Amino acid sequence: MRTNRLAIVVILLGGLGFARADLINRFTGFDYVWDVGTSGLMSSYDVDTRAGLSVSGPTTGSVLPTLGPSRVTFPNGIGQVPSPGGALGRNFDAGALGIKLDGNNLIVRLASGINPLTGYYYNGWQTWYGLGDMFVDVQDSGGVSHYALLESWARDANGNPIGLNRGRFNTAMTYHVNGGQGGSSLEGHLVKLRTNGDVALTGGTGAYTSSNAPAGLDLRAFAQGGDDRGSANLVHESLTDLGQNWYVETWTLGLSSLSSDSSFGLALRSGPSCGNDQIVGAFTVVPEPSALILALLGTVFARRLRPLA
Repeated sequence: MRTNRLAIVVILLGGLGFARADLINRFTGFDYVWDVGTSGLMSSYDVDTRAGLSVSGPTTGSVLPTLGPSRVTFPNGIGQVPSPGGALGRNFDAGALGIKLDGNNLIVRLASGINPLTGYYYNGWQTWYGLGDMFVDVQDSGGVSHYALLESWARDANGNPIGLNRGRFNTAMTYHVNGGQGGSSLEGHLVKLRTNGDVALTGGTGAYTSSNAPAGLDLRAFAQGGDDRGSANLVHESLTDLGQNWYVETWTLGLSSLSSDSSFGLALRSGPSCGNDQIVGAFTVVPEPSALILALLGTVFARRLRPLA
């Protein structure tokens, strides 16, 4: 068995009142779980995204981006369009992110309020939204590399891929659905990003206009190019926790597919195509169990599910 453990610095976005009745059980046995507080009537953006600190670092550059709470502002205020506050916001809530090592594998589990298999249609804007890919940044002895864990693309009742944000992400849709060898699907795969052009950015027509665009949003939404590194064994589940529908995704990938180093830094981020809600974290894989440390930054709640090794 590999002895690697995680020395983790967690930086998450969230509010208060996360309901744990059922959802937290899906993270039992994980090394760590960070639950972003959400209530049924308020987006988890409400508390920790008001200071307007911009996201630093490139989309696919040579250094890890700086991630953290309190970095988004809305020109019309929280709870007003285009803010995701109110009853509408629960459809976009990011709920929990869990990480564990299983031998030579890294397991990443995400819970979100938006169904990645169907997306979410809001008739007020006549627009489909989808849950963005999980982006993984790696910093090791070779420098910084950028990856994406691809979502299953949202589909309609007939199984046809949906054009999200009024078709704004059609290039990403094509890449996910038939961008593999011989036109095969890349859904659920790990891909290595080469340039900024491999990333489709959030916002734009069907999401935000220039007159009311929030400041500080995570610019990554979907991969639309990159080198395929193979399946990451994506599994989907769903459950209801105290009246809130949650959609749980689990990726399982070999550590060697990210780095050959025994110790390397990682940063994760995920958010829907509208950019309304995000969940992010940064941590380091290290070889010694004694180095398992949790340091909290910002207004977060961390739940340790089992004793330190």
